[in-house]
Amino acid sequence: MLFGNKELIFDKPLVMGIINITTDSFSDGGKFISNNLTSEFDLRKIIKEINFLEKSGASFIDIGAESTRPGYSPISTQEELDRLIPVLELISETKSIISIDTRKPEVMKEVLKFPIGLINDVSGLTSISGRKLVKNHNVPICVMHNSRDRTKSLEEDLDSFFKAQINQLTVFGIKEQNIILDPGFGYDKTFEENKKLLFDFDYSQYKNKVLIGLSRKGFLKKLFNEAKIEDIDEKSAIASIIAAENGANILRVHNVAKLSNKLEN
Repeated sequence: MLFGNKELIFDKPLVMGIINITTDSFSDGGKFISNNLTSEFDLRKIIKEINFLEKSGASFIDIGAESTRPGYSPISTQEELDRLIPVLELISETKSIISIDTRKPEVMKEVLKFPIGLINDVSGLTSISGRKLVKNHNVPICVMHNSRDRTKSLEEDLDSFFKAQINQLTVFGIKEQNIILDPGFGYDKTFEENKKLLFDFDYSQYKNKVLIGLSRKGFLKKLFNEAKIEDIDEKSAIASIIAAENGANILRVHNVAKLSNKLEN
């Protein structure tokens, strides 16, 4: 599958690392802030982490500058770009596919001036301008199920949402093979629904590639009764492998090294 000018073969589950250039992401907000007295971000720390994720086995690196956690604080388009652009200017030689986690078409327009291989839009690429950009740049798009229709079962809801998204985007002119699906663990789903998505869902039923974001999700802490980051990273890796065994193709995690080691062993 092509991601910009790079090609990946999905003969095994691939790992996506996470870079949150934010102050309020749920588990790592503020990780790259220069010091406690300023809200500026340390580019050296960010680039060092990107290099580490790549060496640890990340086929993708998903970079986001606005938190999407419940109760997040929205930021302006300019602030999001001010966080993203300096990083993108320094990573042109990165071998991993660079994914940008954004909902704003204005941000998509600017970041697509760089060698971006994937747009990861948790809002489902609902804007016409966003769809035009994705179509014209022929860049893959990940769309996430983020709101439950409780008149339907979980399975029916996901199936109808994904079919509707694929239909709308392909009618618009976006290639079907460029649409990646994300069931949206933790987004408007109960503990039992998240468990069902993890243990009892067949992701191989879809022709499209499926991305799974389980890392450090609250329901895992409850499921495994874990609180420490190092412990939940271990469980996140195990849960990601379970999803892969059920047909998931891309596994999005904070601790790439831990998951990569488990996939190899």
